[in-house]
Parts: sequence; C-alpha cells; structure tokens
Amino acid sequence: MIKSRKWLALAAAAVVALVVGGPVAAPAARATDAGVPASDAGQEAPPSVIRATQVAKVARLDPPSAFGHATVLEGPAFGPDGQLYFVDFTAPAGKPKILRFDPRTKAVTPLYTDATSRFSSLQFSPADGKMYVTDYDNGKIDRLDPDGTGFTTVFSGPVDGRAMVPDDIAFNKAGDMYLTDYQGSLKKPDGRVVRLDARGAEPIVLQDGLSSPNGISFTPDFSGLWVGEYNLGRENFFTLAPDGKSFTTGSVGMTANSGRGGFDSNSVDSAGNVYQVVLGSGKILVWNQTGDLIATIRIPQQPKPEPLVSNLVIKPGTTEAYVTVGGDNGGYLYSFRALAPGLPQPGGGA
Repeated sequence: MIKSRKWLALAAAAVVALVVGGPVAAPAARATDAGVPASDAGQEAPPSVIRATQVAKVARLDPPSAFGHATVLEGPAFGPDGQLYFVDFTAPAGKPKILRFDPRTKAVTPLYTDATSRFSSLQFSPADGKMYVTDYDNGKIDRLDPDGTGFTTVFSGPVDGRAMVPDDIAFNKAGDMYLTDYQGSLKKPDGRVVRLDARGAEPIVLQDGLSSPNGISFTPDFSGLWVGEYNLGRENFFTLAPDGKSFTTGSVGMTANSGRGGFDSNSVDSAGNVYQVVLGSGKILVWNQTGDLIATIRIPQQPKPEPLVSNLVIKPGTTEAYVTVGGDNGGYLYSFRALAPGLPQPGGGA
C-alpha cells in the first residue's frame, strides 16, 4: 500500500539483521533486477521479462490529497463468487472505496463508501467467508459481507501500548489474521508484524524492529511468512511456531535495488515463488524459494506513465494474475500469466 513518504524516501538495500530469539541466518542468494541471480555455480539462466497487459480502467483520477494528485488502488482479492474485489486508497468521502470487478464483462460495481476510512488492503477470511479491510488512517480492521453490507469493526485500539497502522493482511487456514504495522524508518525501525485471532481479538506482536513492513504472504504450506520492508528493499522470511503465535526463526531472504521506489505488497504462488511489487518502478520482481530472481513483470509506461503498481493476486488454480495500478491518470487493472497457479485463497476464488 502507498503512503506519501513512500514516494519521497530512497529505498535502502542494506541488509540489517532481524532478531527472533537470537541471531538470524545470513541472507539467501541475492538477486537484483539488473543482473543474473547470484549462486555458487553461477549457471542460472537470466530472469525472464513478462509484460503485463491493460485490462480495464476501473477508477477515475481522485482529487488532490495529502498523498498527492493520484489514484491508488489496492487489495485485489477473488471473492466466493469468482469476482475481483479491490479498494481505492485515495478515494475521498462519498466516493466508492470498495469495488468489485467482473473479469468477464469488465463491469465495475461500487460496494461501499464512508466519510473517514482509508482502506489499504482487502482479503476474504476462511472463517466466515466475509471481506476484511485494513483501515490505514484509523488503525482498524473492518468486516463486510461480499455485497458491501454488514459493516462491522472487528479490531481497533493500541497493541502493546502503541497505535496500529495496519497495511496488509493475510489469513491462515483457521482465519487468524496476520498484519503488517506500517511504521518505522531507516533511523527508527519500529514497524511490526501483528497477529489477531479469527475474532479480531488477542493481539500478539510477532516481530518488531522493522522499517515500514508492508507486504505479507504465507508459504504454500502455511509454515512461514514472507514480509517485505518498504524502506530497505528486502524480503524477510519468518518461520511460524506450530500454534502460529510466534516466530521461531527469521532471516533476510532476498534484497533488490529499488532506486527511489520501495517494496509494496507481495504474493506467493503454488510453487512457492515470491512476487514482490516495487512501487514507483512499474515492475514486480519474482524470486523462487531459494532466492534466485527468475522473472520481472513489467507494467508498460506508454502512452502515459502509471508507475504506482501496488498489489497483485493470482486467481486460485490458474495462472491468471491481476495487478492494481495507479497514477495521475486514474486507476487500472493489468493482467499477466503467473509462473505457477495461484493458491486456494481463503474465503474466495475457485
């Protein structure tokens, strides 16, 4: 998800140790967008380049705000009906903030708006099949029915004495929520990963000391989480305890040269490949589980630049992937063929 400091800050590529009950392992093989994946043998093929194609314009240019004069879309997720749901992060009061897209007809249906929310992500829970959204401005987690009704706040308030800035959300099989708390800077890394149970209760800080953690995705077997740090341009891997209530190990898995951009949301396919959006660059980096850069997804920047690539989803059981893209020309959905089918998405998809 996007915030104004993301557009202004320079991403650092320094590798800083994470602490999860002690020292962490050294980074896995480093891969950058410009070169061939590093390895001992040095025989891997260069990463492929996949060009995404525009599917539809789904939102007009939002009015100027504290985040600039641009439209920023987020949170694509397939619902139980096979439709694609997403949020408009920069939508003003009274304008659609949660929307549904029909991939067959390309029709866009507004579902929900209000005066104060600023939603940064959306997912469906396997516990109840409902839609959950993170309210970045107000530190809340809200729940709605797929048709946009039944709005309920399931979590708000401080965690360990500090307000949350919830960014992205992921669910385990039981419906427990894992969130990135988008706080922290290069000088003061105090961002966190927080767990809530399926009811939105019993908050637990699983990891702190992070610099603006953003994307969060489970491995195919739900044994670990990939967490991206926007400011540092690095992808961290955390192994979960069997009860899901703590991390047992943590390490820096991959890093990349992101220039003036940063690591936004991420996703994982059924082969365990990690897709990391680089905001401000118009691209998505794809690594395999061993840290080799195997592909770069490019969003065409013609005829007008649309560099605010923010998030993606791979339709479960298929290689059909959708990307939310924004900028000063409105909001768009792009598509590409993923390297492996999407994982069964909790509460949605086929």
